[in-house]
Parts: sequence; structure tokens; C-alpha cells
Amino acid sequence: MKTKFFPIVCAGLAVIMAVSSCGGQKQVVNSGKTEILMPFSSPEYITDADFFRATASGTSKNMEMARTAADLNARNALAAQVSTIVKTVTERYMNQVDIDNKSEFASKLETNTRLIVNQELQGAIVKGTKAYQNDDGSYEFWINIEMPRAVIADGIEEAISKDEKLAVDFDQHLFMKTFDEEMAAYQQQNTPR
Repeated sequence: MKTKFFPIVCAGLAVIMAVSSCGGQKQVVNSGKTEILMPFSSPEYITDADFFRATASGTSKNMEMARTAADLNARNALAAQVSTIVKTVTERYMNQVDIDNKSEFASKLETNTRLIVNQELQGAIVKGTKAYQNDDGSYEFWINIEMPRAVIADGIEEAISKDEKLAVDFDQHLFMKTFDEEMAAYQQQNTPR
């Protein structure tokens, strides 16, 4: 009787070993890795069609210094993001319209944009903060800030309307359309999947 079941038992053990060895290899490939979830990485904390948003951190033995560093880093990240988007919008806009001196137009627009961003960053709103204390006693502070897209767009329009030379070559509707398209493209590229 034992000899009749022996081949069945052996076959069952072989199947179990084959299945468990396949699963074991997958575990070895992933062993030692830990997924890190970043604070403020969900869609409501990422730049979208209506708001520019940035997240940054700061670490220090002093909690207030960690907060200050996080705030400064977030504002710098926000300024870089706005500048990048506006530069792309400006380049696309200039390729769509006939402007006599494109380099002068681009230079003046970039200068005005930098001034606007620097002024408006002071009014950026803190959307969220998180503070952690590390094992070594230091503090890690995370901050997410936002600034309405309309503030930047309105500031650019106002700056252009005040400069007679820029205003002559400026097509507000086309510029805003290009701005909207670029914001949508940026959001699509940076939305977590």
C-alpha cells in the first residue's frame, strides 16, 4: 500500500518545491528594498492647472532651523518651477507670432517674470507641513507651498501692458492659451502614476 502512494507523494512534493522555488526567487530579487513614501506626494500637493506647488524638506538639530530651511527650499523650488514653465511658454509663444526683435522681447519678458515671481513668492501659501524627529535627535521638516497660477499670469500681463514696446507685439489671448497648455502638460508629466 505504501508503494502505491509513494509516486503520488513524490510528485506532490516536486510540485510544491517547484512552486515555492519560483516564489522564493521573486522574494530574493526584492529583498533589501523598502519603498519610501514621500510627504505631500499625492495629486492635491502637485502643480495643476490652477496652482503652482512645491514640496521641500529641511533638517537641523534645531526645529526652527529645519522649518526655515524647508520653507526656503520650497520657495526656491517653486521659483524654479515657475521660471521653467514661463520660459517654455515664452519660447512657444514667440514661435507662434511674428515679433521684430524676438531676443529683446524674450529678455524683457524673462526679466519681468523674475521680478513678478520674486514679489509673489512672498505671498505663497503653506498648504501643509510635517515634522519628524530623527534617531540622532535632529528634526526633519517638510513643507508644501502653493501659489495661484492666475497671480503669475496676471502679473505678466500687467508688466507687458506697462511696457509700450512689449505691448505692441503681445497677443494676450494666444499667450494665455499657450500658458494654459503648458500648465496642463506640466501637470500630466508630474502626476504620479
